[in-house]
Amino acid sequence: MAFNTDDPSFKAGREMRRTLFGEAPTARLDAPDDSNEPLEDYVTRAVFGETWTRPGLTIRERSFITIAIAAALNRKLPLDRQIRLAVDHGATKDDIREVLLHTTMYIGVAGAVESWQVATDVLKDMGKY
Repeated sequence: MAFNTDDPSFKAGREMRRTLFGEAPTARLDAPDDSNEPLEDYVTRAVFGETWTRPGLTIRERSFITIAIAAALNRKLPLDRQIRLAVDHGATKDDIREVLLHTTMYIGVAGAVESWQVATDVLKDMGKY
């Protein structure tokens, strides 16, 4: 199975992935791994080509929503990636803190403590702390 690179959703998703994450993570679409190809295709089309490209929310706002969801679900890898993405698209340490503080009310203190630690580690790693 190969990607349908003529699919408008795939094209839009590929471009959004490039915008969000840069060339390196997008380049793997040029040589798909047989095992991961169905997932990469779905994520590229549905997540990035049909959802992240919708009008109504900015990349920054979508990042904030995704940070809150990743924190609520205790998903460290997506939380790390989304904090980096948000900072790369103009979010500040204070913005991240506000998103996590607001999220704390809904996910509880235990989840918040871990999410704040991930954010602190990421921001320090990026030199944005």
